[in-house]
Amino acid sequence: MTQTLSSEEKIRLKKQWTDQAIKQAQEGSWDEAVQTNKNVLNIFPTEPDAYNRLGKAYSELGQYQNAHDAYSQTLKYSPANTIARKNIDRLALLIEQEGPVSARGRERIDPRLFVEEKGKTAVTELVNIATSAILAKVGVGDVAQLHINGHTLQVRNSEEEIIGQVEPRLANRIIEFTQGGNRYVAGIQTVENGRVRIIIREVYQHPNMFGKVSFPSQGGGDTIRAYIKDSMLRLDRDDDEDFSNEDEYYDSGDESEEAEDVEFDGNLDSEE
Repeated sequence: MTQTLSSEEKIRLKKQWTDQAIKQAQEGSWDEAVQTNKNVLNIFPTEPDAYNRLGKAYSELGQYQNAHDAYSQTLKYSPANTIARKNIDRLALLIEQEGPVSARGRERIDPRLFVEEKGKTAVTELVNIATSAILAKVGVGDVAQLHINGHTLQVRNSEEEIIGQVEPRLANRIIEFTQGGNRYVAGIQTVENGRVRIIIREVYQHPNMFGKVSFPSQGGGDTIRAYIKDSMLRLDRDDDEDFSNEDEYYDSGDESEEAEDVEFDGNLDSEE
């Protein structure tokens, strides 16, 4: 049937299905996204972006081998595609593990929690990072569960595995404010090259903590700016650092600036 389509009709269908695939991803309709991206590939079988989106959809469904194969096709037609390369490495680790957790079971963060509000939002890079096998299970937009353990603030994934720790100075402040009655949520912002950056937000301030700012400004380093671009939520720092996203769905990966498909939600527990 595709052979009877004119070039204009093919381009129109490509745009229609691409928009539909992005919408399905935003809604978490990954089964439908798989089919929609396959529709694009039936007409444009060498389209790297469609293979990247297909790989993302398979990954979210926990079909890691299919996701790996899709990203491999991306590299076949776009060898410099950084998103595909990062995901292939991550998926290789997941494929090796016995009984990998299904991505359907991962908690995701509500992006509305991270609209800019000075003094209530912080970005920090974790210390004492977990092994690559654990990091392979973590994706941008996942809940970062905060656990107080004595004087340390652990960050865990949905399987209760420790991803890393919040650096001591910030951890002490969050622990102190939590013990004062405040509540915080956190989500994964980036996972790249063994480094993990999370976003933390104050979602409740106890009356006893009135007038105390959770995250005082540190020259722009502790607060983030959120903005909407091309109908997708983007999280960006106030500085010029580029934090790439290996879990990219929307872009081809050949550009230095990458958008993030993030959906956020979180909690904070304590341990004796």
